[in-house]
Amino acid sequence: MKFYSHSKKIDGNEIVGSKLLQDHISGVSAVAENHFCANLQFSYSTEVLKELSDLIVKFHDLGKYTSYFQNYLLQKEPIDSNLKQHARLGGYASYNFMMEEEKKALISLYLIFHHHGNLISLDDFAGKIDENARRVFEKQRNDLEGKIPQIESELGFNDLPYNLNFPDSSKVRKSCKVWVKKKADIEDYFLLNYLFSLLIEADKLDASDTSHYIRKSVDSDYVDKRFTKTNTKLSDVEELVGFSNNDLRNLCRAEVVNHLDSNNILNKRIFTLTAPTGIGKTMTALDFALKLKTKIRDNEKMEAQIIYALPFINIIEQALYEYEQTLPSDEIRILGHYQFGDVFGIHSDSDEESYQQKLMKMDTWQSDIVITSFVQFFETLISNRNKLLKKFNHFAGSIIILDEVQTLRLDHMPLLGSVLHYLSKYLNARIILMTATRPKIFELAEAEILSKEGETVDSLELLTDHEKIFSLYERTAVVPLLDSLQNESPNRSIEFGDKVFKEYWTPEKSCLTVCNTVNRSIEIHNVIVDLLKENGNSNPVYYLSTNILPFQRLKRIQNIKSDIENGFSPILIATQVVEAGVDLDFNMGFRDVGPVDSIIQVAGRINRSNSRYQQNEPLYIVDFGECQKIYGQLTYQQAKKALSSNSVINESGYLKLIEEYFDNISERSSFRESRKFFNSMKTLNYDSDNKVDCPVSSFKIIEQSDRYRSVFIEIDSYSQELRQKYIEKITGELSREEFDKNFKLEFQQRILSVPSYLTNELPQINEYEEDILVVDYDMLESYYNEETGFIRTVQSDEILML
Repeated sequence: MKFYSHSKKIDGNEIVGSKLLQDHISGVSAVAENHFCANLQFSYSTEVLKELSDLIVKFHDLGKYTSYFQNYLLQKEPIDSNLKQHARLGGYASYNFMMEEEKKALISLYLIFHHHGNLISLDDFAGKIDENARRVFEKQRNDLEGKIPQIESELGFNDLPYNLNFPDSSKVRKSCKVWVKKKADIEDYFLLNYLFSLLIEADKLDASDTSHYIRKSVDSDYVDKRFTKTNTKLSDVEELVGFSNNDLRNLCRAEVVNHLDSNNILNKRIFTLTAPTGIGKTMTALDFALKLKTKIRDNEKMEAQIIYALPFINIIEQALYEYEQTLPSDEIRILGHYQFGDVFGIHSDSDEESYQQKLMKMDTWQSDIVITSFVQFFETLISNRNKLLKKFNHFAGSIIILDEVQTLRLDHMPLLGSVLHYLSKYLNARIILMTATRPKIFELAEAEILSKEGETVDSLELLTDHEKIFSLYERTAVVPLLDSLQNESPNRSIEFGDKVFKEYWTPEKSCLTVCNTVNRSIEIHNVIVDLLKENGNSNPVYYLSTNILPFQRLKRIQNIKSDIENGFSPILIATQVVEAGVDLDFNMGFRDVGPVDSIIQVAGRINRSNSRYQQNEPLYIVDFGECQKIYGQLTYQQAKKALSSNSVINESGYLKLIEEYFDNISERSSFRESRKFFNSMKTLNYDSDNKVDCPVSSFKIIEQSDRYRSVFIEIDSYSQELRQKYIEKITGELSREEFDKNFKLEFQQRILSVPSYLTNELPQINEYEEDILVVDYDMLESYYNEETGFIRTVQSDEILML
């Protein structure tokens, strides 16, 4: 008798089996076995884990052998919606098969039980082994009686009838309760997620007939081929004055890579790379990762995947471009996985590969190198969601580069530092944290969480003499002007223009001004435009924030860069969107008081070229009175304290300034939420209606707010066409594949996130779509300004909007 795992339609309506169940289970086993990492560091040995993984895979679709499922699959009557469910029967069989080791039995039962859904808390799971589940099981078991010999032959198991028994529900409940209350261990979170990921990734790859990728050996010298290589280390040079930027980059890269000659380098799991902006951290980290990958291959006999995660789309795309310029695409598969990632750029293994198969490749990171977002990375690492956990197993044995880590929320740092520590400990991942401002992510992890678990972080700084590099730079200086604007002033924007901008700016200088809120930045833009007109200045003025459409931001950055290169001395008024990864080089700047690390990031947009004719170019810090509303009173107080202790802070003093600031703000911060999330991971509280307990399911790397709505702007006739194509997609007139291929990116780049109080009069984009509002082309003049974006005529306190 033939049993099928999947079906398809032929000749219009007829449904036939498309894959034999035996072939599907065999295919899933092959993929899971191939992706299994032999260098895990769990309490269970590699052999035991492989055996457990194989058992879970072999039993996961046992329920598909019932006639109830086969009738449902082939749409033959009778179809029973309860009895067709297949994900539980194999869990019961595996539980009985493993009964001699209760924990492994529970793991197999739990993971097979959920392989088509999200993970839930262990307590809630135990409650589902009830009388209703028993009744379903009894009928399914009776249905299998005449098929046992064939099933045993196809699965390669004997004594299946002895294992087809319903578990003792009271025993399961008690075991789960003891596990959570008395034996909770963070290792279990990583073990369950890893085994679950192996199963569901393999299941989905085989079900969609998507080929899994075998990672390749990669030459370690591609960065050397693109950039000048030096064997001189930074520590070998006594006097660095007079070295060019390129020379400094090469010295720093040599210093970092030199660590790979250390005898115990493969025993290290966590690395930090602390260096000033503009020192070439992206290529330095890639060079180190490629050479480390070779060393791992030679010594541990495995191909490590390189995973590079960044916070913002613009720097993700910039990094993707740099990687593609450095590495040959015909030899190395690089995958960009982020909001605007192009599924149609995915390498095809077959001319007939479908859109869904390409999408599956992207979602499961089938590549040598992945460049992705912090959202994708951290919300996979801390997650209960089936869709995200497909790729969790790719963390095992990987080399992970995390860039611009100072952008992570301070209140999350103890949690994220702890989770990265355990990721390296149990899944044998190597982690490189890169930053110019050295946030105390691991120090906070130890103080708030790890010390209570008896753990410490053993990290290695790759740029050993980074203080030497920091002390060398005199590109910029932070100049506090915190008392220049008066509290009683009715309009600080006008006061800023008349008292501060006029005094410190001169027309021959390009200038950046960064505000904490969109409303303030629009006001400042308008004030400066009027000021220049009054004085007859011809400097081009630009505005940049998430209040303007994404495709316009990209063009604007290109225009600003061109103006700077041609000596037109442009003026840019912006929000925090320019703080990281925007490669612009101004002569001077102003910034509203904010977190000290953010201030240092803005300083990195000034005198980036390190001109020998320009030194200590100023970034003036003013106080518009909005820092505490955006970042909180503690940040405001500590930033003012750090800045007020100095009249001028030269770049050589930035490292000390930032360390003192982080020390002070960390001592006074509450990390209660971090500790709660960690406890949820440890106790396997994957999901709960009580969000106050911070179940794993509620973790978000970026705080979600219902105070914003997505608004599509019909900025031109092409936008009208895009809107129509989107409507055709959601009504089924246009396939998702065609929309994604030809229209998705342009459509998304015409969407703004707008405060809800400004959208009350806006209609939905159409009757089927409630989540997206629209500004029609004939409404454009009332809602959208070409220079400053969405028109904000209603005043309200703002939360941070970049």
